[in-house]
Amino acid sequence: MTIKEIKYKAEKIFEKNKLQNDVYGFQIQPNTKFLKGISRKEIDKLETIFGFDFPWEYREMLLNIGGLDTQEISIDPDGEVEVEFHNFFYQYPRDIEKVQHLFEDINANMMFVEEALTEAGFDVSKVVGYIPIYYHRILVVFKNKYLSPVISAWGADIIIYGNNLEEYLKNEFLRY
Repeated sequence: MTIKEIKYKAEKIFEKNKLQNDVYGFQIQPNTKFLKGISRKEIDKLETIFGFDFPWEYREMLLNIGGLDTQEISIDPDGEVEVEFHNFFYQYPRDIEKVQHLFEDINANMMFVEEALTEAGFDVSKVVGYIPIYYHRILVVFKNKYLSPVISAWGADIIIYGNNLEEYLKNEFLRY
């Protein structure tokens, strides 16, 4: 399945989303759409900022998906916390400063990051960098541009959330 197909299917799901008042955590609001992606020239500039070449799948994602057009919503079922809104899809270069804490978390918990990647069959000696893409989901960048695993990193709690970007996007946006 291509990134464009995932985008199309996810938007169809978003059209029918119904907010659940009995669920903790952020939800994608009904009728949310993905924002237009960026140009190849802009992607090349981002690679310069990050200091490494992006995986092919991530370049395709950036060409087709530029974030969400509607903030996600969190409704506290107990009514103890006010309704919150947030946009978790990082857009660069705008959000470079915003994600610095994620880079710090990765560095502080590198042993757990490497353990999760190794257990999934990845050679951690070939990692060239990390790109936060959505909330605490982080793309692991390898020398081999055909690799694009995504980890979920919450402190020392590190799991593989997708063995590649396509699998991750399906897990994140097509599971509804």
